[in-house]
Formats: sequence, C-alpha cells, structure tokens
Amino acid sequence: MNQRTHSQEGARGAHTSDEDVRVQLEGRAEVLESARARAAALESVLRGRRWKRKLRAKPTLVAEWLQHAEAVAEALERTARRAEVEGWPDSLPLMRTVRELAVRKQRLSSLVRERLGRLVSVTGPVVLEGELRRLEALVRRHSPRSPEPGEVVLYQTDKMLKASSSRELATWVGAMLGGFGAVFGLLLATLGHGPWSAGVPVALLVAMVLGVLFKSGRVWLTGERLLWVPTLGEAVSVPLESIPVGGVTLERALSLRVDGEPRVQVPFLSDARHLATLIELHSQPPLRGLVRTGVKLSDAVVYPAVLKDGAEHRSGWAVLRPAGVSFVPEGTGSQVLSTVLGREVALPAEAGWVLEQLRWLSATEFDAWVARLVGVTGGTSWSAWDRVRRGEEPLWKQLRFTKGNQVLSGQMEWPSHADAERVLGFWPSSP
Repeated sequence: MNQRTHSQEGARGAHTSDEDVRVQLEGRAEVLESARARAAALESVLRGRRWKRKLRAKPTLVAEWLQHAEAVAEALERTARRAEVEGWPDSLPLMRTVRELAVRKQRLSSLVRERLGRLVSVTGPVVLEGELRRLEALVRRHSPRSPEPGEVVLYQTDKMLKASSSRELATWVGAMLGGFGAVFGLLLATLGHGPWSAGVPVALLVAMVLGVLFKSGRVWLTGERLLWVPTLGEAVSVPLESIPVGGVTLERALSLRVDGEPRVQVPFLSDARHLATLIELHSQPPLRGLVRTGVKLSDAVVYPAVLKDGAEHRSGWAVLRPAGVSFVPEGTGSQVLSTVLGREVALPAEAGWVLEQLRWLSATEFDAWVARLVGVTGGTSWSAWDRVRRGEEPLWKQLRFTKGNQVLSGQMEWPSHADAERVLGFWPSSP
C-alpha cells in the first residue's frame, strides 16, 4: 500500500465517529461492551478472598461467559478487520473497549489457570473457556461432610488422634512434648528466670497446639471417594476414578497428597502409609469399583504369623483358606503392591494390607493372586490335605500348623475367630 492510500484511509478514519462504527458493526459493539463487563465481574470474583463462595453465589456468571464466548470471538474478529480496512482511529471509545477487553481476557486466563492449578494438575497452553468450565465444575461439586448413605467405608479416622498403632501415637506425642521441653529449657536459659520469662514458651505451646487443631479434621475412604473434612474450611471430596496412576504421594511420612479432581493434601496423618496403600489399590485395577458391590470374601482370613524352619524364623502374613494356608514374608509390601498394580510402586506398604484388600475379589481371583504373590515373594503354601497338622491350642490363643520340620504359627484378632472356625471346618481331620 503506497503513501497516498495510507493518507486516504487516515483521512477517512479521522472522520469516523463512534456512532458510525456502531452502525457498521450491527450490534457487535454492544456484544464487546457486555463482554468487558462480564470479564471485569469474573476477575473481581476470582481475585478476591473466599472466591469459591463468591463464585457459587453467582451461578450465572460463568454460564453467561461461556454462552457468549463464540459471539464475542466473532465480534472481535469482525471489529479488528473493519478497523484495519477502514483505518479507524485508536481514540474511538469502541477501540478502547477492544483493548481493555483483550487485557482483561489475558489477566482472566492467567487467574483461572492459577486457581485451577491449586485444585488439579494443569499442563499445556491456556484455554480460557475450557479451564473456566472445569474450574466451575470443581467449585460447584457437592462435597458432603460424611459418607453418603450406602457407601462402603474402607477407612475412617479422626486425623492425628487415631494411629495405626498405639506405639506410633505415643511416639508422635512424645516427640511433640520433647520438642516443647527442649524449647522451654532453651528459652529459660536464655531469658533468665524473670516473672515474664515463662510466658514466651507457654505462648509458643499454645500457638503450636492451636496450629495443630486448625489443621485437624477427619478422613474417610469409601468405594466411591476420598473425603477430607478439616476442622476449619470446606470439605474436599475426591472421586477415586479421578486419581491417575502415580497420583498418591507420601510427604514427610505424616502427610498424604492425592492428585485427583480436586487435589487434596492431608497433613499430620499418623497412618498415612496405610491410607495411601488403600487409595492406590482401590483407585486402579484390579480392585477399582469392586467395593461398590459391598461383598467381601468371607472364607478367607489374613493374620500375622511366623514361619519356623529349624533355626530360621521369618515373620510375615498367613492366609487361611478352605483349601489350605499360605505364607507371605514380611518386608515384601512394596513388591506385593507393585505386583498387584502391575507397575513399580515405592510406597512403604505392608503385605498384609494388600492381602486383606484382595478379599474384594472373587474366590477364584483371590486364590490366583495369593498363589502369584507367594511365588514372587518366596513364601510358601500348604494344602489342607498334604500332611498338615493343626495344633491343639484354641483360636483365641494361637493358630499353629506343622508340616515336617516347619511350623506356621500366629494369632488373629477376635473378630476373625468366627471366620477362621468356619474355614477350618472345611479342613480334613488332623492325622
């Protein structure tokens, strides 16, 4: 285009009024102005404190943006093309609207990506409409504060108050008190013994206790979801089907992170290893979705046991079945979990936890998996009809089997006694 043409277009654009532009755009100017107002309202909500609550309070805000997104894109394209061809001046009010809308959309895209990234894992280029739709769906998803009626509960605990063992809880409390004692002694030595010197460590103790309480809450794992209900704040419900492979992570031993939809992090959970193992098992095949049936294999009992072979003693887990008893050695939990999931898992699991959950499978599948796990871990299996003698002790005291020079003995918990008696009813009488 030569200089004369530029001059002609500039002269033509200089005499273009805002009213002329509006007439030529046939209603598109109003579309762009409405889009600017919606962008400002969305940005104000998402940038403020308690943005989730504010977004829920305005149910039409995102819906209107998505509804008009295509019309706005067409209006922007048409306006840009006419402005270039006809040389509209930048001083026109409509052109200022276009520029402001572009800036707001850019800020809104970054803000939506930031908010969405705190809830789920997000990668790739920013797509505003798609991410806004995903963000609203997550924010509006109902998160109950306890399992729904009919859900099968696999795990529940008062966070921090329930440990996988009394020893773990005692260790945790002892460490906490020991740390406070050390700080108290150090401050007294530093500050002297004035009337106010004891107030500092007491204030620290109060702050520490309040900090723990503020982060406390309850955790449930059901066949449908992981549910985290903090003492302060909103409940978080993570559908098991939304948890990807490798989406369960232990952090600092007592903190559990799950990258589902949405992401959740539970701190100070004393039995985080156990819960992480259960989530891994029930969010992936072969156990995913099986708990919904509510049917667990009843004629199988998993209990801790010791296998003695002469001078050699191996601790582990026994599996009692109508056809016999199997033994999986201790220290093979990660190997057992990896075998069941079909991929390498570094989670420090217990083999007994995995074996117990396999009871959600059918009897045929359960026996096949136990046989496979015995093979990969170097365990052993004895048939009930293969010269295996049961000891004379009552179940509440000990369950002992002998085969040749080997002795398998263990003690199960009281609720398992009835199942064990029923299973042993299928065994032939001891020779």
